[in-house]
Amino acid sequence: MLIRILPLCLLLSACGTEPVRKTHTDAQSDASPAQSSVVSQAQAYYQKGNFRAALATLDSVSISTVDVKERSEYWNLKGLVELAGKHPDLAVQYFHHAIEENQTPEYRGYYQYNLATAFFNSSKNQESFDILSAIDLGSIDANQQRKVLALKEKASLAMTVAKKKGTVTTTINGSPDATRAGVGPVMITSPAIPYQGPTNRKKIGLLIPLTGKYEAFGKKVQHAVELAFQHSNDPQAKEYELVAEDGGETAATQMQALQKLVETDQVVAIIGPVISKGIQELATKSAFYQVPLISLAQVQGPLASHLFFCSVSTKDQVSQTVHYAMTNKGYTKFAVVAPSNKPGEEMAQTFKDEVISKNGEVVHLEYYDPNITDFRGAVDKVLSLSHPEKRVEEQKELAAKRKELNITRKTTRTAQYFNLPPIVDFDAVFIADEAKTAGQIIPTFTYRDAKNLKYIGITSWNSSQLVQRAQDQVDDAIFPVAFNTIEATNDTKAFYDLYTSTYNTTPGELDALAFDAASLILKGLKNAPSNRDELRVILENTSGVQGATGEFSIQDHRCSRKLALVKVVKGKFEMIKESPN
Repeated sequence: MLIRILPLCLLLSACGTEPVRKTHTDAQSDASPAQSSVVSQAQAYYQKGNFRAALATLDSVSISTVDVKERSEYWNLKGLVELAGKHPDLAVQYFHHAIEENQTPEYRGYYQYNLATAFFNSSKNQESFDILSAIDLGSIDANQQRKVLALKEKASLAMTVAKKKGTVTTTINGSPDATRAGVGPVMITSPAIPYQGPTNRKKIGLLIPLTGKYEAFGKKVQHAVELAFQHSNDPQAKEYELVAEDGGETAATQMQALQKLVETDQVVAIIGPVISKGIQELATKSAFYQVPLISLAQVQGPLASHLFFCSVSTKDQVSQTVHYAMTNKGYTKFAVVAPSNKPGEEMAQTFKDEVISKNGEVVHLEYYDPNITDFRGAVDKVLSLSHPEKRVEEQKELAAKRKELNITRKTTRTAQYFNLPPIVDFDAVFIADEAKTAGQIIPTFTYRDAKNLKYIGITSWNSSQLVQRAQDQVDDAIFPVAFNTIEATNDTKAFYDLYTSTYNTTPGELDALAFDAASLILKGLKNAPSNRDELRVILENTSGVQGATGEFSIQDHRCSRKLALVKVVKGKFEMIKESPN
């Protein structure tokens, strides 16, 4: 593509709020005049054609330190740099970020055009055409309108030519983040010139939190991985060195750990991260390093060439559970309660989508602060108790009843004549949180007089804490399990016994998933890959891995497992025997 550098026009006097428009390529850059010094410096380098310095300047700071109002231009500029450097796949990811972070509606069309340009340069003509079709032409100037229409015509022509030749390019499905943003899933791939540093094929990295509030999770992963390498049937397993780096609890510290593992420790593959903070940046960096990254984070996204997910996907958990609940139990209406963080929101939305796809209905969807311990606010909203002023007629009926019975004081015995009853207009409640929290939420429903409700959970409900906290109120609840210790396979039983005897404590789901990740790496290394990227190709085609959760394979960069369904019966977990219809 022809690079055209035009003079930077700063409209600061008469139009203080007018966006700064700079045409660097056929893509368009927009920013607020009040920019951070880093963005301004990088922009100056870009204008001079010094793309390496521009990118280095942007990379010198963490995105968390950039003012929220300026982040969209930060990402937009990174996209322009990568586009100029002929890395359109990376540019797609950065323009995607720019759109997500954008807080100024009139800039959206320009960012969309940049994204469409990157798609077009990646030969993803359909995606380019779709983005261009979504642009509100009324929100951009006449010159930009002409560019949009011209590129749209080119994309359309390219699709026609490709169709005639039978070479239509498609993207890979499965990225929850990209799908929700409405731009279609795109795989992050390695740049034209990837990292060229040395590799030690006998070193495996662990990107785990060893300090901070997630330290306990990191130690669990470390113990399980060490167990896998120490007790593997592969005689070469003991020859590998495990190198653990502290990923901390922020995106920045996780990136620093990744960089050290690759550049200093020279590892051939990495197990981690455990938390999803900065996963997009880690995915992009792992593609640059060409190092396989086996993530244990709950959130599964984005889709990237060197990123694999060994956690249990939200789709796997939800699809089987919803099918059973609707087909076998006859539930059609659901309430959903979830924490307002990325894993909770993704799980809740996936559940809702699955229910709707089966002609069901989610009548309530309530989020709560993941840091609270009092869940009455969310529960009251689900039960229509949060706004009693809207239930005027029922209030009048209660007042009339009190008058009829001459009740003037609210006591335990007379509370029913003062309190509005809960409205249960659903068949079951889906709680998208771990057993400890669910065990607190369920009694809150009972406390609000919503008794004998049916509950649906997630794999982390496979814990004694659920029944300890919720007791008989959780009877008849259903949830999926990946680490099935109720009717364990030989592999699962062997892992359970080994872990228990070694660490004098019983393993949980995270321990099992970490053991699976190590088992996956060990199987890939049996093929003696000569470099990191060759190991990545091997992992993409790996099947029949014997892990702690049973046998699994890799499909679309995810560990594909068969989950079991469990129900709570008188305080005990029992396998659901009946097959979904």
